[in-house]
Amino acid sequence: MIWMILFALPILFVVFYYAIPYSVRLFSESDLRRRCRKERVLVLTYDDGPGEETTPKLLDLLDQHQAKATFYLVGKNIQSKGSILPRMQHAGHDLASHSQNHLNGWKVTPWRSLRDVLQGFSTLKRTNIDFMLFRPPYGKINLLTWLAATRHRIHLGWWTIVSGDTCANLPDVGSIVAMAERDGGGVILMHDFDRSEERFFYVLDLTARLLDLAESRGWKVMTQRELLKIR
Repeated sequence: MIWMILFALPILFVVFYYAIPYSVRLFSESDLRRRCRKERVLVLTYDDGPGEETTPKLLDLLDQHQAKATFYLVGKNIQSKGSILPRMQHAGHDLASHSQNHLNGWKVTPWRSLRDVLQGFSTLKRTNIDFMLFRPPYGKINLLTWLAATRHRIHLGWWTIVSGDTCANLPDVGSIVAMAERDGGGVILMHDFDRSEERFFYVLDLTARLLDLAESRGWKVMTQRELLKIR
């Protein structure tokens, strides 16, 4: 009997620590697709910023289209490159948490992943950012980080379409735009930290073409907070 219990413990740990939060993610992504298709919505989201060069150019482009986006900020970047934040807030963009040091919640100890998430929350609070969303780094959520977000009444911000701007080989921009058109909208995952010139222009080009698509199809462009109707 005791051997059965010892055998079952690791399985129960995996189920509760990884599987249940991951199931929540899958359900949430399905719900996002349904909402975007039903309400004809495009949500542009950017992770890992702010970047000193990329973020201002994106803000210029969004201003030209009078569009609002959601930026998932890494705490350590706020501390070193946070001078852009007032402009982002003044323009009405949604600022959200993406942890402090962007640790993969499945590759570090439970306590390190929890501390990383909580430190990210604290950094945004210290800068007086009214945030209500958290996106787990690499999309890897576990039981502790899920419970931490729930305890702080922070919603999880998933996505429906991956831009591929961090892939070794960049996909064709047109293929990502085609995915959004096929889905009737969506929540697009992109990144605004500073990288190579090729990836800088890829994100700008994709953003511009998605905005053009939304305008041609009569879609609403809104923040993820607006889509989820978070007050």
